[in-house]
Amino acid sequence: MKIRTVLLAVAASSALSTAAFAVPNSHDTNHPSSREQMSESCSALESQYNSIVEGQMNAPQADRAEGLHAQGVNACENNNSDVGAQKLQQAVRELGAKPAA
Repeated sequence: MKIRTVLLAVAASSALSTAAFAVPNSHDTNHPSSREQMSESCSALESQYNSIVEGQMNAPQADRAEGLHAQGVNACENNNSDVGAQKLQQAVRELGAKPAA
């Protein structure tokens, strides 16, 4: 009788621990909504950069901003949207504007 109780307890705790591992992590950066938000952020920042840079092509900081922009776009296209958004934000700041996203 005691062995059956012990086996049932082990089986129940095993089932519960497996269920606990299946619960999604709310801080997971690979969550689809997070990826979508970061992709939208990349798009918004790229649009903002493009609208700002047109009037500042000859500015001294334009070369540095263009390099940051290229790095950001590359990172966004390679599913590394968090880094891409940071680079695009830096590019927008380099041109003297506040990033929109």
